[in-house]
Amino acid sequence: MSESVLNKIRGFLFSPSLSFRRAKDEEAGDTITYLIILAVFYSLMGTLLTVLEISIHPFAVLSSLHPGPAEALLIVSLIVVILVFTLIMAVVFGLFLHIFVYLVGGRKGVWQTEKAVFYSLTPVFVLGWIPLIGIIVGGIWSIVLGVIGIRELQGVSDTKAAIAMIVAIVIAAVIAVVILGAMLFAVVSSIRMTA
Repeated sequence: MSESVLNKIRGFLFSPSLSFRRAKDEEAGDTITYLIILAVFYSLMGTLLTVLEISIHPFAVLSSLHPGPAEALLIVSLIVVILVFTLIMAVVFGLFLHIFVYLVGGRKGVWQTEKAVFYSLTPVFVLGWIPLIGIIVGGIWSIVLGVIGIRELQGVSDTKAAIAMIVAIVIAAVIAVVILGAMLFAVVSSIRMTA
């Protein structure tokens, strides 16, 4: 990598416009490596925190067990699931966002939108695993970085970048609620049928 991961993190958190300008012509491998490193950190920290919360809970099954191969496999599986889900959602959201970026005039290609999404996730990866505060602060900061990233990498105005980001987030949230509602309805219906 041409620039260390820690320097990139610092840059995207505190000097995002300059950092996105530097990333404009960056090789795909550098961007993907950065994304994977931060996603691994996020997965490890999220899993560690989850295991700690479960182990200290008074009704936790794991607190009464001695750590063994089954627990270790469960922990590794949780890390892998979080990592894979995070990476897939980053790519999918980038593709989805690009539809709206294109509609507002962004013509620099889908990779620039993906790059904006990958780098804008920096606050979520760095802070998001911290209960309550992390996901709120990290999430809001990531949205702001996403707007800056779209502006810098797609060459559109702040307003157009913000419109694309907000519309994509709102529609993605509605789709997620509909899917989760349908899943919940299916579970409740199947429970009623078996009862």
